[in-house]
Amino acid sequence: MNQQNQVNASRFKQSLWLVLLLPACAIAAYGASCMGDKTMEGMAYLTGQLLVCAAAGAGIFYRLFLRKRGGVYYISVFLAFFIAMFAAGKISLDKQKVQANIAMQSAKEEMQRLATNIQKNNDNQDSKVLSQVVETGPAATPKASGQFGEMERFMKDFMNSAAAYKNAYLRELNAANWDQVMDFKRIKNDKDMLESKAIVEKAKAIISKFESNTDSLFDGGRAKINSLALDDSAKKSMLDGFNRGAQNSRNMIMQNWQMERKAVQEIEGMLNLLADKKKWTLQGEQLMFRDEAPLAQFNRHQQKLQEILKEQQDIQQRQIQKNNKEMDKLNNNFQK
Repeated sequence: MNQQNQVNASRFKQSLWLVLLLPACAIAAYGASCMGDKTMEGMAYLTGQLLVCAAAGAGIFYRLFLRKRGGVYYISVFLAFFIAMFAAGKISLDKQKVQANIAMQSAKEEMQRLATNIQKNNDNQDSKVLSQVVETGPAATPKASGQFGEMERFMKDFMNSAAAYKNAYLRELNAANWDQVMDFKRIKNDKDMLESKAIVEKAKAIISKFESNTDSLFDGGRAKINSLALDDSAKKSMLDGFNRGAQNSRNMIMQNWQMERKAVQEIEGMLNLLADKKKWTLQGEQLMFRDEAPLAQFNRHQQKLQEILKEQQDIQQRQIQKNNKEMDKLNNNFQK
């Protein structure tokens, strides 16, 4: 009887590793699932990580329970670990792909909303007050979850920060009465054009102020990335991508400030023509020049102003299209 018990005990000891392998694989699979939840790379990248982790886990298991057995046991344990980890990692990564798609689509919808709002403002240029972009605000809840939810939150927040920056600029222009700068009745009553000159100088100062503060928008973006609930690797990837795109966006914004300055110069040229009030009169709200020469010069300024506004709109559209392509490319990379 004792001999039988010893045989049974020996068999149990020999097969103990099989009993422990299942929970060990479950623990490894859980770890792989967590890695899949955190990674923002593709399956190839995750597989490389899982191979290393499976090899290390199998080595530990082999030394604890199978060190007196042959190498074939290590291979068996390694395969069991890797298969369990690969399956769990793939399931987790597939979920991440879904969240990535949700995040990208939601960000594109927000960008399109802002673009549509800007286009409506461009189409409403005859309005007395410079229209502001409607912001979503920082409290908007992302549609995606996990790290891609944080990415979505950042993209929406940064777009709205840019809209808020433009709105602050428009508010200061409105406060400086820029919306009244070409009001012919006001100009008619403007003695020595002092009020008009003051409006133009205020507009130039406002442009210079916001142009010099452009970098604060991108510095704020970097600070927001660092505050997101992301692991260090994901933050580094986001910062690298943000910095690559920031230079192009900054160049576009600086180009826009130059065009804003040129627009003010064209307005200033029209005001200089209107300074001699003997050369023109008002019929109702219609400006009428008494001679052809100042009329032709006034029209040239107006034409250049329209060309500047058209160029600004074209740049905005190209930037929106570029951003859409970049989001699609980023989403495609996540889906691989």
